[in-house]
Amino acid sequence: MRRSLALALAFLAAACSDEGLNPIVGAAVKEVNPLDNAAAPPTQGGQITRAAVNRADVATIRARLVADKSPTYLLAAANNGGYITYASALRQTLTLRGAQVTGSRGLGWDLLSATSSQPDPLVRPIPPAQWPSQVSRSYEFPADGPQGRIETFTCTYEAGEVREITILEDRHRGIEMSETCTGPTGTFENLHLVETGSGTVWRSLQWLGPQQGLVDIEIVLPYTG
Repeated sequence: MRRSLALALAFLAAACSDEGLNPIVGAAVKEVNPLDNAAAPPTQGGQITRAAVNRADVATIRARLVADKSPTYLLAAANNGGYITYASALRQTLTLRGAQVTGSRGLGWDLLSATSSQPDPLVRPIPPAQWPSQVSRSYEFPADGPQGRIETFTCTYEAGEVREITILEDRHRGIEMSETCTGPTGTFENLHLVETGSGTVWRSLQWLGPQQGLVDIEIVLPYTG
C-alpha cells in the first residue's frame, strides 16, 4: 500500500495480465499512467489526474489502511453478481458490494467475506434520513479448521456534521454517519460520508477485522456497470 501511485499503476497492467483479470484494466492503466517508461522512478506529485481517470473510464477507488501514510489506487477488475473486485499494483484486492467491503486479499490479514442484513445503506444508496435504525453484519476470517471464523455484530447509526471533501479534484458534500457495531467479541466504529440527496457513500472507513483494523476508501470513479 506504500508504493508510489504512478509506479503502482504501471505494475498493475502487468499484474492484471498475469492474473487473468479483465483485460480492459490493462488499457485503462496505460491511459492513467503518464510514464512512457514503466520502470522509471516516478517524480513527485501531479501524476494521477481527474482528467486521466475520466479518460480511462474504469471504476476506480483509492484505499489506505490507517497505518499507511499514503493511499493506493485500485481499478475494477471483475464483477461477480454485483460484487466488484478492485485490484492494486501489488495484486492486493478489495471486493465491494456497493460501498460495503465484502472481502480483502493481500493486505496482511484477509477478510474472506462479509454479509449484512437488508436494507443496508452501504449496499444500495439510501438518503441518510431514511437509514434503518440498525444493520446486522457478519464477517468471516481465516481459521485453523476447514471453515472460517465468523463474527457477527449489530450496528447502529448516528448522524454527524455536514462536510465537504475533495477526492482527486472532485468536491463532494455530505453528512458524516457514524456506525457503531457491537458483538460478542467486541466493538468497533465505521464512519461514512454520505450525500444527503442520493445516499451515495463517497468515503468510508470500514473495519476489516481485529488484526487489520480500518481501511479508508474513497470512490474516485463509481462503478456504473
